[in-house]
Amino acid sequence: MIKSFSSPFTRAIAAGFTLAFIAALCVFFILHAQHNTSEKISANQNARMMQVINDLLPAETLTEDTITVCKLFSHKKIGKNMPFLTVTDKNNKPLGYIATFSTSRGYSNPLILIAGLTSDLKIYKVDIQASKETPGIGDKVDRNHGNFLDQFDNQNLESIHWEVKKFGGDFDYITGATVTSRAIVLASRDLLKAVNETDLSSLPLCKGALQ
Repeated sequence: MIKSFSSPFTRAIAAGFTLAFIAALCVFFILHAQHNTSEKISANQNARMMQVINDLLPAETLTEDTITVCKLFSHKKIGKNMPFLTVTDKNNKPLGYIATFSTSRGYSNPLILIAGLTSDLKIYKVDIQASKETPGIGDKVDRNHGNFLDQFDNQNLESIHWEVKKFGGDFDYITGATVTSRAIVLASRDLLKAVNETDLSSLPLCKGALQ
């Protein structure tokens, strides 16, 4: 019987090739998984973006030619680096905007709001994005508890007196949640002031956004 012997050097080379092959396979599967995951994340982000547009802008705004671009809006009246979505047609004509804005006038700050604006800078719809207001008190202003937020529909800076009625304005407020009611009114007014004072086309893009 003929015995086959391999030197330690040969065995080391073989082991090295095996490890390299396994490592290459691991890298391949990791990259493949990352690619599939990034595609799913991107698809989910696009779906959420479309849902936000459907919720906060007129239905006719979203068409197959709609182009959306994420920008960052910094202004002393609304906060720093707030996401600001511009919606245009294929000829770059503005169709509307989605603005996130913040206020520290509530009980538990910050109170983060989001609004859909028409191309002529009217509020189409306002909603609450994040709130720490006291359950059963400050949260009475949200859509699950009534129609307080409907008062903001189709309003601009000149169309209404931006203050609650308790302080001489035109907006109704929720009894027991006057502070939160007033905070939303004044924050929405400040948003309108900010967008009217700013060249919206010059806002910087969100990280990773494409022009």
